[in-house]
Amino acid sequence: MKIFSNMIIISLLLSSLSFMSMAQEPSGIIKGQVTNKTLNGKGMDEIEVVLHQKVEGKESERGRTRTDKTGFFAFNDVNPIKEAIYYTSTEYKGLRYYSNGSHFHMKAPLTLDLVVYETTENDKQIHAKMHHIFFELNEGTLNVQELMIVENQGNTVYIGSQNMKSGKRETLKISLPKEATNIQYIEPFMPCCVIETEEGFTDTEDIRPGIKKFSFFYTVDTTGSSYTFVKGITLDTDHIDFILPKIGVTVMSNQLEVREFRATSGKGFFHLSGKNVNKGARIIVELSGLPWMKSLYKWIIIGLVILLIGTGLAFPFVNQKKLQNKNGLKKEPGQKNLTEERRKLLQAIAELDDLSESGEIDPEEYQARRNELLEKATELTKKLNPDNDSP
Repeated sequence: MKIFSNMIIISLLLSSLSFMSMAQEPSGIIKGQVTNKTLNGKGMDEIEVVLHQKVEGKESERGRTRTDKTGFFAFNDVNPIKEAIYYTSTEYKGLRYYSNGSHFHMKAPLTLDLVVYETTENDKQIHAKMHHIFFELNEGTLNVQELMIVENQGNTVYIGSQNMKSGKRETLKISLPKEATNIQYIEPFMPCCVIETEEGFTDTEDIRPGIKKFSFFYTVDTTGSSYTFVKGITLDTDHIDFILPKIGVTVMSNQLEVREFRATSGKGFFHLSGKNVNKGARIIVELSGLPWMKSLYKWIIIGLVILLIGTGLAFPFVNQKKLQNKNGLKKEPGQKNLTEERRKLLQAIAELDDLSESGEIDPEEYQARRNELLEKATELTKKLNPDNDSP
């Protein structure tokens, strides 16, 4: 019995030691430093740092702490989750900054440093390294996509100087052709920060040191075989390029060098390029030979409808006097002619209906024209089918 009691005691002691060992097992450590790059890497003291955790797309806050006099901070009791990504953030001068994200590796401490900057309202360090404008030609429509590579060459964050009606500040002004429609903003533009203006639109997000890419898309309706594309330049620009497919279109610009090149796909392109374009300039590109047959066809149809209405549309009505015989009696046209004229009338009505559905004709004008066409079609139908009054 005594031996059995000793075994129980030993077992309890071993369990206690094992539990103490597990309890004392070091948890994850996340550390770092907040430095100010505008101030030559100075450590920022008494800055609040927030620790974030992201697991399977879900983010949560895991703690807060403050930096010491040299800008260092640490989170010592982090439960390391293998699948989790950790990152830190802080706010300085009204702007939020984030560290890179990282996983724990073998429970080694994670270092998640933060870099902050001073702010400026002066845009002299902001310019466009590259500005690409791509044209895609459709019948009656010019699709345009612009890509801007903007660089902040300074060591401060540009926050803008001009206040908008919304209370936010303009940081990146974009000029668009006055005919531009269907504007689509691509990242990093955000709906909350883009404001439409008479000249185009403006972004209110701050521009931090380094390079940032901006892209947006819009369409321009062209109603003829030529179009003058005017692009306002809102930043000093190192290189600007216009690229469009070579499909029978002619391009001209007195401000740019026009060249042709062939892509690896074998397709030919026009390439218009310029260098060192100053802010405030207006680049003009003349396009001619545009594929506008769809638009042309639409207006030909409208013209035919007007013409047919104005001339009576039907052979029997236009040329009745010419069909009179010597005795003054009118000759009725043949059945074949009447059927053909009726077919033309119904076709004109169908085309007119299509124009109405697409909103390309005034509703009152449409109804008046349609009633007149329908009346004439009804008269022809009576001649073809006296016993049937419907067209």
